[in-house]
Amino acid sequence: MRNLQRYQLLPVGRTRRLSTTLLMTSCEQAGERDTIYRHDNSWRGKRPVEADTRYHPSADQLALASAMDDTIAELLPLSRLHAANDEAADIWLHLDQAGIFGICLSEDQGGSGLGAAEEALIVIGLGRRLASPAVLATLGAAHCAATGLSGKRIAAGYRSGERIIIVQSPGADWLLLREADGAALHSLESVHAKPLDERLWLASLGEASSIGEPLARFDEAGILRLRLIDAAALAGIAETALQMGVDYAGLREQFGRPIGTFQAVKHHCANMAIAARCARDQVGFAAVAIDEGREDAILQVECALFVAGTAAVENAGKNIQIHGGIGFSDEADPHLLLKRTQVLIAVAGGLEAANTRIANTKAGW
Repeated sequence: MRNLQRYQLLPVGRTRRLSTTLLMTSCEQAGERDTIYRHDNSWRGKRPVEADTRYHPSADQLALASAMDDTIAELLPLSRLHAANDEAADIWLHLDQAGIFGICLSEDQGGSGLGAAEEALIVIGLGRRLASPAVLATLGAAHCAATGLSGKRIAAGYRSGERIIIVQSPGADWLLLREADGAALHSLESVHAKPLDERLWLASLGEASSIGEPLARFDEAGILRLRLIDAAALAGIAETALQMGVDYAGLREQFGRPIGTFQAVKHHCANMAIAARCARDQVGFAAVAIDEGREDAILQVECALFVAGTAAVENAGKNIQIHGGIGFSDEADPHLLLKRTQVLIAVAGGLEAANTRIANTKAGW
């Protein structure tokens, strides 16, 4: 078998970045090469030859995500969310030192210079640990042509009709405001947000009457990357709900045997597994489409957001049902997944909006 690459964390100035310095051995068997699916376009009359299309991230990209996932799992245990909705200051520091916020920045900017596939895979790991919306917003801000982002903590926000809703994050400097047709960065220096809710959404929500002029706006490519980040985080939540439900179904006993042996619970777990796998695969497909500059990249990202958001909602609900009464209790973890899912979907603009964009997007095939 292939000896997987080792991705190291190396210091760069005050921060650290992901290094693609690799230790590799060659594959001994052709079957270990990255799978390339081939399709024949000759029936279209455009090209009489076969074209190679990569549908999924490569083994090297998966190895990178796996290495980072270990770090993320250590930094972000789900138990932390029973004490606070946002990440503690030391967690922000460690995430920054691990290079999370510079995944796609060029090496000249102190980043790792990686692509959409690597970013999406790492964000799936963040989603599995219910990383706060501010973490995702700070990561997404790298796709805006703005200066002075280094060291900034960025809160997430969205427009709901005429209202400006801010997912508050202590210590945030800027706001990434999502709108129906765009996104922009705003300063939070003089913004006062009226408290709305601090518990039901697993977030401290506030409403601002005015936030001033934007510091910078996202272009079309930047908005696409924001939606890919949304989709990846939701795919991660769907995976966590699946794993949590399956683990509990094997642990909880009724009538002298685990409840996972009962057909109704088996069906729930199977449906959750299918939904989580579809979400992850579609996110990976969309990320690869962006990296390869394919014409269908916009459609694939919109589909990824819709598929992953639907999977996260349904899996979180089924996970609560599998847990029974304890699933609704504040001391247990299942309700955390559903609450974080609802916040992320709201920030992303909702699944109905994504569905509408899918209907109105040209496939480019």
